[in-house]
This record gives sequence, C-alpha cells and structure tokens, in this order.
Amino acid sequence: MTLNEIKALLVSADQGIKHYFSMHNSEEPYSYWEETQQIGPVGNDQHDVADQGWRFYAHRYTKTEGDPVAAAIFEALDQDPRTTVTWRTDFDKDSGYIHHIFECEGY
Repeated sequence: MTLNEIKALLVSADQGIKHYFSMHNSEEPYSYWEETQQIGPVGNDQHDVADQGWRFYAHRYTKTEGDPVAAAIFEALDQDPRTTVTWRTDFDKDSGYIHHIFECEGY
C-alpha cells in the first residue's frame, strides 16, 4: 500500500484530514495522519515495491462522544482488506478533547 493509497482511503472517510500534525487553534474537531515505518519483505537489501507496506497512525480529536467521523475512519480502515487497525481512545482533561487513535498497517 502506497502513501497515496493510504491518503485516499483516509480522505474517503474524512475529507478534512491532514497529513502530519499542525497546531489547531479552534474548538472544531480535526484529524491528521502520519506514517511511521515502511514495512514489507526485503530481499537483496532492497524493499520490494510490489509488497510495500506502511505502519501509520490516524488521529481524530473531537469533543463529541460518538463522533461519526471517528466511526467513519474506523469503518474505512477496518473494511479495507489491505489494512489492519486497532482503535484506542484517550481524553485530555485540559482541552476537553477525546483523542481517537487508529494504529494501522497497510499492505
């Protein structure tokens, strides 16, 4: 799975999602994603582009319980046969944001 394919999949669930974190100054919900490691079979000290994969995270910050965009991100990732996903949540008491964390691998 290429970075462009990951981006297209995530944008299909959240058109406003950004690549990499940027400071967000409003009270509006926001999302971003980031790749963390290229994975896949290695032969002759080279990655095989055909079997390329990535570990990546998608993050959703919202103050709404049961946020439909977080659910849409999970559904898109979970239904795509090229990805595995684990969904965790955290809560920031200072800001009031619920942080949805989607830990993924895409092949």
